[in-house]
Amino acid sequence: MPRLFWRLFLALWVSIMAFVILTALINVALSRQEIPDPPEVAFARSADKAERLLGAALRRGGPDAARARLRELPWVLRNQLYLFDEEGRELLGRDRFRKHLERDDVPLQRRSIRDRNGDRWSLVVLRGPPPGRVLEPGVRGIVFRILLAGLFSAILSYFLARSLTRPLERLGSASRRLAEGDLSTRVGPPLADRRDEFGILARDLDGMAGRLQEAERANRRLLRDVSHELRSPLARQRVALELARSRMGDQAAVELDRIELESERLEKLVDEVLSLLRETSGAAPFEPEDFDLAELLQDLADVVSYELPPGAPGIDLRVPETLPVRADRELIWRAVENVLRNALLHSDPTRAIELHVEPGDDVVTLRIADRGPGVPEARLERLFDPFTRADDARDRNSGGHGLGLAIAAAALRRHGGSIEARNRTGGGLELVLAFPRNP
Repeated sequence: MPRLFWRLFLALWVSIMAFVILTALINVALSRQEIPDPPEVAFARSADKAERLLGAALRRGGPDAARARLRELPWVLRNQLYLFDEEGRELLGRDRFRKHLERDDVPLQRRSIRDRNGDRWSLVVLRGPPPGRVLEPGVRGIVFRILLAGLFSAILSYFLARSLTRPLERLGSASRRLAEGDLSTRVGPPLADRRDEFGILARDLDGMAGRLQEAERANRRLLRDVSHELRSPLARQRVALELARSRMGDQAAVELDRIELESERLEKLVDEVLSLLRETSGAAPFEPEDFDLAELLQDLADVVSYELPPGAPGIDLRVPETLPVRADRELIWRAVENVLRNALLHSDPTRAIELHVEPGDDVVTLRIADRGPGVPEARLERLFDPFTRADDARDRNSGGHGLGLAIAAAALRRHGGSIEARNRTGGGLELVLAFPRNP
């Protein structure tokens, strides 16, 4: 049977048994006590009994007999009885307690006893200490015992809960990092070295992460190798096209133009795949520098707007006059450019693309919104995955490969930022890009 089951079972069993044993011990201790009298009555009875015992011993055998009788009493009771002669000497030599007994705040009774010679002895009887709160009879004692048992159970339950929640927190943290794309995450020791269910789950999670990481590496190697292998035949195809144009003249111009267009599209796809591989693998250097983001966005808007047809509304840019940041300028340029071009492809050509900047103390937020048809809600979460299109037929006709937003997301992740997509009220798509001003 799994060890975790036995841990839970034993913890609960020990807690219940400890409570039962504690209750039993208290009941035994209380059952041995006589039914309590009022404090004054019990004190008077103790004083009378002590007077009878020690008086009889003095009259029968004198001080020696009384001393022997006093020493035979239990230690607790003996410490409540003090017998002084006429000169103030205590029968057992406990003269050092005399000053303590003369204090006004000490509850005691004094009795006078005569021995067989007629000498007067002074018997001092101290009131017995009240029972401890745990053994105290009545409602107060019951309440205190319940509180004590509750505290004991709470302490045991706390450590039990902590021993269960700490491994779960670590497993949850590792699974969240894996869900965010960090496939190098491992639970590792000491949790993975345990022999209970938590250890089994940790080892399974590490094994799954390892297999996912290896599969991702294999996919990246495949894409990289295929992309590199495609470059050489593409280059040779371009040379062949130029030779065909020179030899055939205008006889096959339309067909050759079509071949050239498809070659350009294929070459662009290869470039985008390689760019995505560089960003997601971390092979490209990350070189943060200080620059003015407002100036970069203005230059980028001019470059993108230059390619628009005359009369197009272009880009509605709202940015502060200056916005100093520290980031990798090339990555930020590439990320914003891909999002802008994606918006221009799918937006209403009669409506401007909105690029609004919200500068914060620690984070810069860019909102890029279009007035296109938007994206089906089911595809919003996967919009930044490679080769994911909002509309397969539309994107294929527009020349998109589903890599631009994936490249933008990878560039922002390298800055410790994020990108989010949501449909706008009234139609269109809004992408929110955020990254630290000083990573």
